[in-house]
Amino acid sequence: MTDPRIVAELEAIDDRRAAATVAKDRATLESLFAPDLIYVHSSATAEDRATFIERACTGHYDYTALIPLARAWRVWGDTALCNGDVRIRVTVKGTPKEFVSRYLQVWRRGPSGWQMASWQSTPVPA
Repeated sequence: MTDPRIVAELEAIDDRRAAATVAKDRATLESLFAPDLIYVHSSATAEDRATFIERACTGHYDYTALIPLARAWRVWGDTALCNGDVRIRVTVKGTPKEFVSRYLQVWRRGPSGWQMASWQSTPVPA
């Protein structure tokens, strides 16, 4: 069974990640993303850490809300997986979008604490 204290810690960190994405807070995103992050959007666009952070912080993606709808955690030592649903409000290249996405997120605990190492999402049909 996954320790509820670790789940609470991870959910708080993930909430910080979402808030930093909306705020375009580069320093916080850099601290919460593993150096080898792979971020796969629901459009199937795959980006490395530097590309995602650059695009999220300069307006290529203008996130206005990342609202968690469901999260289920599995933790094994220093690795955690989260299967979840999130409502995303974002403007991409001037086009506003709002949708629900189902995702798998991987977190890894190392010398810098918990960092997101992978994100992959799929749009949930309306």
